[in-house]
Amino acid sequence: MSTPTIPRPQILGAGPGGAAPPERGAAPRRRTARRAGGIPRGMRRAVVLSLLPGLALFGTFFLVPFAVMVATAFADWSGLRLEWTGLANYRALLDDPVFFKALGNTVFYAAASVLVQVPLGVAVGMVLALRPPGWKAIRTVVFIPFVISGAAYAVIFSMFYNPRSGLLNNALAALGVRGDRDWLFDSATARWAVAGTFVLVIGFTVVLVMAEITSIPKEVYEAATVDGASTWQQLTRITLPLLRNVIGTAILLRLLVDIGMFDLVFILTAGGPDDATATLALYAYRAYLTGEWGYANAVGTVIIAIGLVLIVSVRRVFRIGERT
Repeated sequence: MSTPTIPRPQILGAGPGGAAPPERGAAPRRRTARRAGGIPRGMRRAVVLSLLPGLALFGTFFLVPFAVMVATAFADWSGLRLEWTGLANYRALLDDPVFFKALGNTVFYAAASVLVQVPLGVAVGMVLALRPPGWKAIRTVVFIPFVISGAAYAVIFSMFYNPRSGLLNNALAALGVRGDRDWLFDSATARWAVAGTFVLVIGFTVVLVMAEITSIPKEVYEAATVDGASTWQQLTRITLPLLRNVIGTAILLRLLVDIGMFDLVFILTAGGPDDATATLALYAYRAYLTGEWGYANAVGTVIIAIGLVLIVSVRRVFRIGERT
């Protein structure tokens, strides 16, 4: 006698295998999923519209002037007259000794920043990060020169270097040293005097370094202390290597400022004496004043090319953006 088959109870709404069928109107999961970071469809128009003002400003004040500069660098252009001359402007650059003097001065100022200003700022920042007595007041005093405009700074130092009533000559005279030298208009000292006006402006680098040090876990220093490491060893073997990114960033920012240096030199010396302090930016400005706009734009493209090379080189040397 065969055993009767007992019918299996089915869950209300379940399919043949007992599994609940998908809800009516529900779309497959793969159709509704969005990529991480993707813009929802309903917001794409709003996002595009919000970007348009920024893109318009960027195109108007950067892309268009940049395109005009690059194009007219191959022309004899004076505003109303435009005649294409090919590489004539660049050949004229290579034949002008003043251009190479301005290039040499620009390199000199950049070297002063890399070899003096940034290392000094890093050292002071590392010391202040230890929070010695009065470190907040010292940090404020060090940072103040950074927020002063370049024009005001140049005026202050023009009085400081004054050959008759300047503080520098008066201080040297009090020490029994010759105190009547014209520091800014003596070819032997002009470049050094100009460099001396900005190499001590270390406030920005100090703040960057102090902010980076605060992000280093305290456990690293505590472990080093337990292992018997001195303060000097902690600074040189722990802190300094971990500052690689911020040091590279400080150097890069300073180099980009130096290759476009204009206001400080223009107010202090106007490029004199005998172009001993002229920079590439000042050299281009002189070409604009004489109506050689195409030639000036050729100098501008050289400045931009140097900037691009510096950006790529410094990023690779210091591996900016990579983890230590």
